[in-house]
Amino acid sequence: MQANPRSLDALFNSQLRYVVPMFQRLYVWQEQPQWATLWEDVIEKATLQLEGKQANAHYLGALIIEGVRPSSPREVKRFLVIDGQQRLTTLQLLLCAFRDVARLNDWKNLDRTTSRYLENADPDVMEAPQEERFKVWPTTINRKIFTEIISAGSCNSVEQSFPLIRLPRKRKPEPRSNLVEGYIYFHKAIASWIAKIANEKTLPEENCAFALLQALQQDFCVVEISLSDGDDSQEIFYSLNSQGRPLSQSDLLRSLIFMRAEKEKINRDLIFDEYWKKFETSFWSSEVKRGGRTYTRLDLGLRFFLMAKTGALVDARRVNDEYRQWIATQPAQYASVREELADFSRYGECYRKYEEVVATTLPSTDLKRILIDFDVSTALPLVLYLELDAGLTPDELANCLALVESFLARRILTGDETKEYNKLFVEVIGSINSVKGSAVLPALAKKLLSGGGTTRRWPGDAQIIEAALSRKLFKELRTPALRLILERIEVALRTKKSEDKSLPSGLQIEHVLPQKWWTYWTLRGKQIPPFVAEYPAAAKDDLLEIADEIRNRNYKLHTIGNLTLLNQYLNPAASNGSIDQKIVEYKNSVLRMNRAFDGLETWDEAAITTRGQYLGELLCAIWPMPNGS
Repeated sequence: MQANPRSLDALFNSQLRYVVPMFQRLYVWQEQPQWATLWEDVIEKATLQLEGKQANAHYLGALIIEGVRPSSPREVKRFLVIDGQQRLTTLQLLLCAFRDVARLNDWKNLDRTTSRYLENADPDVMEAPQEERFKVWPTTINRKIFTEIISAGSCNSVEQSFPLIRLPRKRKPEPRSNLVEGYIYFHKAIASWIAKIANEKTLPEENCAFALLQALQQDFCVVEISLSDGDDSQEIFYSLNSQGRPLSQSDLLRSLIFMRAEKEKINRDLIFDEYWKKFETSFWSSEVKRGGRTYTRLDLGLRFFLMAKTGALVDARRVNDEYRQWIATQPAQYASVREELADFSRYGECYRKYEEVVATTLPSTDLKRILIDFDVSTALPLVLYLELDAGLTPDELANCLALVESFLARRILTGDETKEYNKLFVEVIGSINSVKGSAVLPALAKKLLSGGGTTRRWPGDAQIIEAALSRKLFKELRTPALRLILERIEVALRTKKSEDKSLPSGLQIEHVLPQKWWTYWTLRGKQIPPFVAEYPAAAKDDLLEIADEIRNRNYKLHTIGNLTLLNQYLNPAASNGSIDQKIVEYKNSVLRMNRAFDGLETWDEAAITTRGQYLGELLCAIWPMPNGS
């Protein structure tokens, strides 16, 4: 390993190219703090050049490279960029912007000088001129945009190739690539500074531009560290980027996988396009919240993949470390990196199916909807394992997923804790991964039934009915979860002869006995004042004897026996009205659950209890216990 200071002139003036390996992350630098900070340093040095003052070298940090043996005598000398690709790319954008300002003003000498820093000469004698002519060759995802910017020749051409797109009803345009934005930022900054300084100092603009170029050539340096044959680039990259966590877990894992691909002499471009390119999209880079923390979908997908494969809990902050250990175990997990990527791609597609949904567009019977509305993504490693690696037929898979669904639904109905779900579901994987096919269902049922207490039990029918009668589900469950439970009841009420079991969108939860029941509803024939209705402890005189009944009514009104579904138009119409008014509106409902109110004359606590018992028994049938339990 050798370290040497290199000016920008020395860095880019030779016939060479810097290749950013596949395992590196995309270009991510932005105006704040990176571009703006660099530009401030540039104009400071350029001002000193104009004034004829000596400037100390400004170091931009380290550039770690590894020389690659050429494959032919015609190939331009190539270096792999192990660390420093963000700096290299930014400097190229800055130099390209300067060249295009010079070209716009017909400053031919400045144009020619800067062009040498961007492109290698004599493409006719190169082995692969379409790529070897560029001094910097980015990752696959950045490559097309970067080369178009370098080749465009003007800011107008770049902006025409990458226009701002404004979507309807959005104030801001859609974001463009950081490469495009960086180039435009530097182009505007350079042109503006040259014009301003030339005016202030009454100098020709070309003289000011020359001072700026001199500053870039002479006053900015990197520490170039060249790896020797015995240096392990993979370990060096990992060490540099695992400390202080500048890269995501998926960034680090990508580096691990593609470095191994290089050692296996696999065509990395080919397998990248075939298996990994799909993960370099906005869907996978988008952040989601899980358990109070924020992760990218790709980080989550990798974590779930590893948990499904190992049957062990994986800390979200240690996915890369755990993966490295797992992939290094003997016997080898995969015959090749290609096979490894193919398997992860398979898992990624399945995970995306569960993640990329809008809950309201799915039927209430879809497991994806269950996982979303119940907020139990912790079950996904088990679900993914069952879908992909358990060797199940479609019918066997459906039966296994129904078991998982019943377990989740019953526990949410009874209010059992979910804090151990991460640990529980990977334990289930570990307990069933020794069997395949038809043997999985009984093994799965046995494991899920083996838990105890509120952290792991599978609640029985008695607990479900008790919850239906006594739990204030409206208050204790998230609205999406409660709405889904009511929707499943509605589906269950529809007969097999029903042609359509789909439900209208936008259904709202309705209290039959209104939340502000005292407006139109009496108790023992007495009109209850609002304050007493809300705070029974304030009851006095003749109301004191029914204070407990007031409390009971307030409790019962939030149980499932008092809840139904209405569309967004019927719900306000029913509102706090009397039972007679409500029944009139319920008759307009297409939902089966509201037909039970036809001809009803009274609605009180006893009626709520009766309906609660019925719905509790129905929920037991919707989400049954395993046979023989």
